[in-house]
Amino acid sequence: MQLVAYISDLLYRHDCVVVPEFGAFLTRRVSAQYFESSNSFYPPKKGISFNSQILQNDGLLINYVSSVEKVPYADAQQLVRNEVRRLDLELENSKSITLPKIGRIALNEEGVKVFTPMYLVNYLPEAFGLSSQELYQVDRAVIDQENDSTAVETPVIAINEVKKAEAQNEGSNNFQWWKYAAVGALLLGLSYVGYNQYEVTSIKNQDLVQQMAEQKLDQQIEQASFLITDPIPQVAVKVAQPKKNYHIVAGAFRDPKNADKRVVQLKNAGHDAKRIGINKYGLHNVAFSSFHEKNDAINELYRLRKLGFDQAWLLTGQLNN
Repeated sequence: MQLVAYISDLLYRHDCVVVPEFGAFLTRRVSAQYFESSNSFYPPKKGISFNSQILQNDGLLINYVSSVEKVPYADAQQLVRNEVRRLDLELENSKSITLPKIGRIALNEEGVKVFTPMYLVNYLPEAFGLSSQELYQVDRAVIDQENDSTAVETPVIAINEVKKAEAQNEGSNNFQWWKYAAVGALLLGLSYVGYNQYEVTSIKNQDLVQQMAEQKLDQQIEQASFLITDPIPQVAVKVAQPKKNYHIVAGAFRDPKNADKRVVQLKNAGHDAKRIGINKYGLHNVAFSSFHEKNDAINELYRLRKLGFDQAWLLTGQLNN
């Protein structure tokens, strides 16, 4: 059985994967980072850590193995137990084991498991396809104009030559300028007279149209009578409530009557217990409580285990009723 591969699969979708009697792999989101020493940007990722104190089965890994291997829950639990024994034996003999795509676990002098993550795989779905990017400094070239052989020399024209040319053209240009100015003044005067007459006529027409429209509107207002007999019907809008997809399971029962009894017991103890549906094995699941956020559900799960509910586990999603 590929236990390590199954753990790797679950790390993409879950923040906590417990391997019963071995430890738990925990993930957290790490923002994008920039390392000045290598001038590199690294995309966001899931940081992986390991807690050897969390040993209680939460059902996540066993259910996944049961689904993939197509075996009953009890058989999947035994398969995981056998694989954990093999890992413990290998760790005891070689003092370290490597979990592909996840990391390396070694025993220190006190016999405690020490985990070193292996960031060959980015388990953050939103960072899929992103890789590290190295930045290169742009060198701006400075051109020495004094030594540049391609520089073009600016031509120099004597001032005396310019003044002579301007004097020759001044006489002819003055005559042409007065000729064009006289024609322009004549056209401007004619256009002003025509526009002024058009504007006066247009204003008169607009005033007449506005007066007629106001008279027509006054007549309609005087003749109109408003009577509202039927009120506007109210529209009821149903807002869908977000579903609570994270459940702390207290147990599963073949007989629905036993499930109802367990619900009553938990409610009497102060829990928001209820039946949450039937699993694929035909068992009626009873939950301590349900949550919108996964972190809230995990915190409640740890709290219940400290109170002695060691068999409680986290279920994600909805079951058939």
